[in-house]
Amino acid sequence: MNEKTQKLTFGALLVAVFGVLLLLNRQTGGMLEETFIFLFPIPMVAFSAKYGWKDSLPVFVCTVLISIFCGIFTSAFYAITQSFIGMVYGCCLHAKRDTTRTMILVMALSVISNILSTFVLASLFGINMQEDIQLMQTSMQEAIEKFGGNLTPQQLQAFDLILRPDFLLRMFIISMIFMGIMQGFIVCQLSLLILRRLRYPIKKPAPITAWYPPRWTGVVAIMLYLLGSRYMVMPQTTGREEMIRVVGQVGSLCAYMYLMVVGYIAVVLLLRAYGPSSRLLNVVLAILLFLILSQLFMFVGFAYISLGLHEKLNEKLAQRFAGEQARRQQM
Repeated sequence: MNEKTQKLTFGALLVAVFGVLLLLNRQTGGMLEETFIFLFPIPMVAFSAKYGWKDSLPVFVCTVLISIFCGIFTSAFYAITQSFIGMVYGCCLHAKRDTTRTMILVMALSVISNILSTFVLASLFGINMQEDIQLMQTSMQEAIEKFGGNLTPQQLQAFDLILRPDFLLRMFIISMIFMGIMQGFIVCQLSLLILRRLRYPIKKPAPITAWYPPRWTGVVAIMLYLLGSRYMVMPQTTGREEMIRVVGQVGSLCAYMYLMVVGYIAVVLLLRAYGPSSRLLNVVLAILLFLILSQLFMFVGFAYISLGLHEKLNEKLAQRFAGEQARRQQM
């Protein structure tokens, strides 16, 4: 079989796999759509990682056409955007791009896809986001009034300020951004796992725990959080003060999530250095601690970035690894 025939056959096979996913999603009434979002990019990743972007464009066009013919409107939108993300990711792998920058690019594309799917589809189907936010505000206020009998008047006033529709809308957008980042990360890791199983010559990426941001980002993040926290309960204003309030709230929330993510990485490394030897158990313990002491993770993240905790953990991990290696040799 010559190379051209092999490309056509492989491309047709992957388009068929893509179509099967669409049909399964349609037959289940969209129940598996949230799961298939992570699978839709993989056929395009497999093809473009092997043949590059020039040969991938016709296959991408075929996935667009089969999405229109075999899927409902919402699933077709998700499938097309995820197929495009898969093509971009596979082309970066084919060109041997830096894995960290490639992952950041995939995360950024996933964030854009998430925001577009939320607001564009809502407008096309006549869904009013403002009305949904107001309904959410009403239900949360009723729950606070019903179960918040022990709250002080100051606490109730703070809840009223936080549950304003404009603040809830910003929280919703930030959550979409965060979910897009997580979605891009999962797509990258799942694609790499499958490509390695298919014996693709893919360079193994560094683990997420090896990622270390610049020191100054920790100082900036903690300052944004501390300075922006006072805008969380600031009453709504107009003009320049309102713009400052919005920027302060968004900056504080973004800084909080950034420090929380880095704090989770730091806690995993702490457990690895001082806790059990099982990595799976360390991950489970880190998740439990995150659910119980989530606020503490932010300060651990700041210490990890800017106060030298990263270097100390690396030293301890190196000592523990050397000790384990010595014990294995003795055995």
